[in-house]
Amino acid sequence: MKRWILGLLLGVFAVLWAQAPNQEVVLSASAGSKVGIALPTPQIMGLEAGLVNRELRDVVLRDLEEAGPFAVLKNSLPSSTEPASYPSWISAGTDWLVICRVALTIPTEVEIVLQVVDVKSGKAVFNKKYSGKTAALRRMAHTIADDLVARLTGERGVATSRIVFVRLVFPGVKEIFQLDRDGANLLQITNHKSLTLSPTIGTDGRIAYVTYKGGAPEIWGQMKVGGPHVKLYPRSGSPQGHCFAPVWSPDGKRLALVQGDRRGNSDVVVLDVASGRVRRLTDSNCINTEPSWNPAGTQIAFTSDREGTPQVYLMEDDGSNVRKLTREGNYNASPAWSPNGSMIAYVSRFEGKFDLFVYKLGEGKAYQVTTGVASAESPAWSPDERRLVFSSGSRGGMQLYTTDLSGNTLRRLTEFAGCQSPRWTRTR
Repeated sequence: MKRWILGLLLGVFAVLWAQAPNQEVVLSASAGSKVGIALPTPQIMGLEAGLVNRELRDVVLRDLEEAGPFAVLKNSLPSSTEPASYPSWISAGTDWLVICRVALTIPTEVEIVLQVVDVKSGKAVFNKKYSGKTAALRRMAHTIADDLVARLTGERGVATSRIVFVRLVFPGVKEIFQLDRDGANLLQITNHKSLTLSPTIGTDGRIAYVTYKGGAPEIWGQMKVGGPHVKLYPRSGSPQGHCFAPVWSPDGKRLALVQGDRRGNSDVVVLDVASGRVRRLTDSNCINTEPSWNPAGTQIAFTSDREGTPQVYLMEDDGSNVRKLTREGNYNASPAWSPNGSMIAYVSRFEGKFDLFVYKLGEGKAYQVTTGVASAESPAWSPDERRLVFSSGSRGGMQLYTTDLSGNTLRRLTEFAGCQSPRWTRTR
């Protein structure tokens, strides 16, 4: 318990993990049959084939593999895409054949013409033209993948989404960075040359976070979309105790955050961003921390040790109707409410092993996602609710990983150490 309190006071919130006993059921990440999709080598004019295959075709295929509804075909494919070859494509397991033409239009501009054919009916189900800078081929590939997912499911994919996270720059300094969902295009967002922690991204793309740039921890972020980073809390002076763990409400008008006192206790409070007024939601001699809004902005999940050990609780957004969610395991923390509100991911510890769990609110049951990872910290949902991102590894070598909800497709996202607190967003 002392370790957890110390972590809170440092602003590095207890990120701890779990392997609960006697739980053999896993969460299914997909339902129904998948559509067999094939993307032969594009027809290329004016560009190097290796570049197009690496930055466009391979990226589209990886995106579709992780999207869920597609079975991506890669081996022993027919050589022709003419209508006479469609029976051969059907025999290979293809439902959708993606025909792609890529041409250099001017020295730095590229045009992609995409047609998707349902080989069983022989009819085109998708036609679209894309254009942009040659250097943006990878980004265009993500857009294509999202468009294909939308055409099949009616819901846009997440290939163009991004992950914001904290990275250790050098001892004593952490900054906030951003990368694409597949780990490419690393971009530094803050440069405070201090401890900068706990990013949260609003539905409109605004960021907020904790920074120690002024000595004591403060909440900084954006008042408006695209605006400068300014101090959000406290508006003047220093807070009475530490403040940490900000999280935007879905409507972007409020920030739930944690206010600590000098006795080592902490409570969840809500900041009205426009006025700067703060309302306390919890009031007890214990640690209440790690708030997470439901998508409607009417309820908050949080971690509390009010009954002796950290557990996940729920309350209304005015602090009423507090009830305990997790009951198995002696350490459950870091709740993250899913985008559609039906599930809450969290971490749980059992006999020193740490894993991710998902609680299905409609069933009143928790399901284990990961098993035997070195650790599993700070879970966050993908916008389509199919995957989770989290940090894992030894304390000095934390990396970012993603997994589907069955835990069967674990993938490392980063190749550098010191990563924590990922947040998955469409809007940056």
